[in-house]
Amino acid sequence: MLAALTLASLSLVVWSSDLCPPACHCIQNQNSVACQGKGLDMIPEVPGSTEVLYLSYNKIWQIPEHGLEELQVLDLTRNRLHLFLVNNPVWPNMTKLSKLFLRDNHLRLLHPGQFHMCTALTLLDLSENLIEYLPKGLLHGLAKLQTLVVNFNHIQSLQVGGLDGALTLSDLHLSHNNITMIEEGVFQNSTVLKKLIMSRNRITKLNEKILRGLGGLQRLDLTGNRLVTIPSEALSDLRNLTVLYLKINNITDLPDGCFSFLNLLVELDLRNNKLTTVSEGSLRGLTMLRVLDLSVNLIDSLPSQVFSDLINLESLDFYRNRLKSLPWHVFSPLTNLKQLHLDSNKISVLPDGLFDSLWRLTELQLSFNLISQLNPVLFSNLIMVQNLYLENNLLKQLPEGLFREMFDLRELDLNDNHITFMHHSVFHDLVKVNQLRLSNNNISTLHPDQFRNLTNLKELKLNGNHISKLPPSVFINLSNLTTLDLSKNCLLQLSASSFAGLSHLKELRLNFNQLQSIDFNTFHFLSNLGKLLLKNNSLTTLHPQLFTKLTKLTELNLDGNKLQLLQSDIFRGLRNLHKLGLKSNQLKAVKSRAFKPLKKLHVVWLSDNLWDCTSSHIGYISCWVKMHGGKLGDQPVCYVNSSSPSASLFNSSVLTEDLAWSHRVKPDLLLQHYCTADAASSFEPTFPLRMLSVLFWAHIAVRLT
Repeated sequence: MLAALTLASLSLVVWSSDLCPPACHCIQNQNSVACQGKGLDMIPEVPGSTEVLYLSYNKIWQIPEHGLEELQVLDLTRNRLHLFLVNNPVWPNMTKLSKLFLRDNHLRLLHPGQFHMCTALTLLDLSENLIEYLPKGLLHGLAKLQTLVVNFNHIQSLQVGGLDGALTLSDLHLSHNNITMIEEGVFQNSTVLKKLIMSRNRITKLNEKILRGLGGLQRLDLTGNRLVTIPSEALSDLRNLTVLYLKINNITDLPDGCFSFLNLLVELDLRNNKLTTVSEGSLRGLTMLRVLDLSVNLIDSLPSQVFSDLINLESLDFYRNRLKSLPWHVFSPLTNLKQLHLDSNKISVLPDGLFDSLWRLTELQLSFNLISQLNPVLFSNLIMVQNLYLENNLLKQLPEGLFREMFDLRELDLNDNHITFMHHSVFHDLVKVNQLRLSNNNISTLHPDQFRNLTNLKELKLNGNHISKLPPSVFINLSNLTTLDLSKNCLLQLSASSFAGLSHLKELRLNFNQLQSIDFNTFHFLSNLGKLLLKNNSLTTLHPQLFTKLTKLTELNLDGNKLQLLQSDIFRGLRNLHKLGLKSNQLKAVKSRAFKPLKKLHVVWLSDNLWDCTSSHIGYISCWVKMHGGKLGDQPVCYVNSSSPSASLFNSSVLTEDLAWSHRVKPDLLLQHYCTADAASSFEPTFPLRMLSVLFWAHIAVRLT
């Protein structure tokens, strides 16, 4: 039966047609036909001019013998061709075919010379199959093949002869297999191979014979294998190599001279290994190297001459090692260095002169160390640094002149230190800085001239400190500032001069302070403010003119204060407000028309307040809630004041005196249930609401008796 099926499949013919197949889409004068994901089990009739045929994600199980000779590109990704290739040792004649995609077809067995009738083939994709080995002679006849992709298969070994015949092969992709063994001489005829990707395999060792023949190789990727070391002769044939990835292995040491033959190497990635040291001769000969990544290792010290040959290095990464100290002249040869990452180590002291030769440096990462002190001359030669990261150290002081020569600095991060003192002029030379972060320190005072020359500053973070007072006009020159974070400090009061000069400010965070009062004109300079956060302070009242100038404000958060009553004109001017937070205050009522200016309000939070069901002002807010239920971010409820006349009805055997401010009305009597018909029509009750409350509770009492 199988033999008959095979003969039938070999005799199939696809008759050309001038019409586009019904299930397909034809473009470019029917030169390209797309039939992806149509559930096809056979290749449909295609126009005779078809050069590109997309048939991925179907159920095709056989290929016709004739009718596809004009094809240049054939995509058969995710079909069912495994039996066809087993039973047909030779792929049908397609002498013009340049690219063939057979990804994810459950292919397991391939024959020698399987594709020799496809003499024009330049790309063959066999990835995501079940192939266990590449048979000797597989690529015979493919003299023009340039790219072979066999990723995500089950290949365990590379056998001699498996690549023979592909004389122009330049890119070989073998990642995500199970390769444990590479036979000596497998690459002996791969003299024009430029890219070899063998990442995510199980290779445990290399020697000079395994990679012999790869004299033209430019890129070698051995990421995610099980290499323990790199013998000094293993890479001796790879004299044209420019990129070498050895990351995510188990490499514990680098022998002296192991890269000495790689005179053209530009990038070397050794991150995520188990290196404990880098010997003085291990990087010898790498005079053209520009990128060296040694991050996420166990290196605890560096020899003083380890970088002596790396005269062209531009990026050096030692992130997450165990470095405790550095020789003062260890970076002296690196005059072309632009990026230096020393973060997440255990460095406690930075010796004077350490960075003196790094005048081209643009980024210096020193965060997450144990640095407690910085000498004022430490950064004096770093005239081109744009990004300086010092967060999560033990710094206590910022001395005068520390950043004196850093005229090009754009970003300075000093978060999460122990800073108590900053010289008033320490930032004065940072005329180009646009981000300054000082969060979570011990700063208690700011000098009036602290930020005097930072005219380009856009983001200033001072949250998580102990600042109790802002000097008058301390931000006066920060005309380009857009974000100011003063949350989690000890601020008690704000005045008109607090934010003078901040005409471009868009976000102001004042959460978690101790604010008790805010002068009426405090925010009048902030005409572009879009977000104002005053959550968790001690505000009891708000001046009616406090927000009048904030016409662009879209978010106002007043949660967690001690507000008791909102006056009728409190939100005047907030015509663009979208979000309003008022929960967790002590609000009992809202004066009539208070929410009228909020034409664009999307959501408001009102819960966890002391809404007084018996107040004469409850009608407005209850009716507003009833009419704008879709804008509620929560479900506010009201309480009964036991001292009010209407509540006295409850002081009986039926409803006891325990019903007071802390007693919540039953769930079916939410805030919106206190909206009378008159109040709903005008938002200003014409009938005394107290009388309505008396009558309402009297009615309830009668029903309960």
